[in-house]
Amino acid sequence: MSARELPLLLVRHAKAEDTHVLGDEARALTPEGRALFRQHARKLARLTPLRGIVTSPLVRAVQTAELFAEALGLSRVEVHPALVPRRSGARRIVDLARELGPGFALVGHNPSLEQALALALGDDTQAPEKLRKGTAVALRSTGDDAGFQLVWWAAPGRALKRYDTDE
Repeated sequence: MSARELPLLLVRHAKAEDTHVLGDEARALTPEGRALFRQHARKLARLTPLRGIVTSPLVRAVQTAELFAEALGLSRVEVHPALVPRRSGARRIVDLARELGPGFALVGHNPSLEQALALALGDDTQAPEKLRKGTAVALRSTGDDAGFQLVWWAAPGRALKRYDTDE
């Protein structure tokens, strides 16, 4: 499979602690979140190879990215500030997605990821459901500046939903 055929993934971090003594940035994955995403990551790895993973620097996102990298056999995860949850995060995420291109997973947070998905698809009515924790959404560039099309949607513990019948 060539790099151009690979999708770009948006991945929401797995289930994390509600609070942490050091603040929101330090919230780690719960044991349940870690176990569920490890299993989910193995399924995702069978769906598509990837060239790299880029993540928010927040602990829960880095841990999710590391579990995904392990399942994919990737040795490195890159941290990028565009994936930090913030008000103008959606535009930054879509810009990063375009910059990286196919074959990368971007691990981040809601509401930024949901907003980025809506922006990438062109309108939020195309998003079939909310991005639950641990969900991965595969996108393919439409080939123009307009954006992306939805290829598949994979949430932990749920059946894979395909949207691109050309695969």
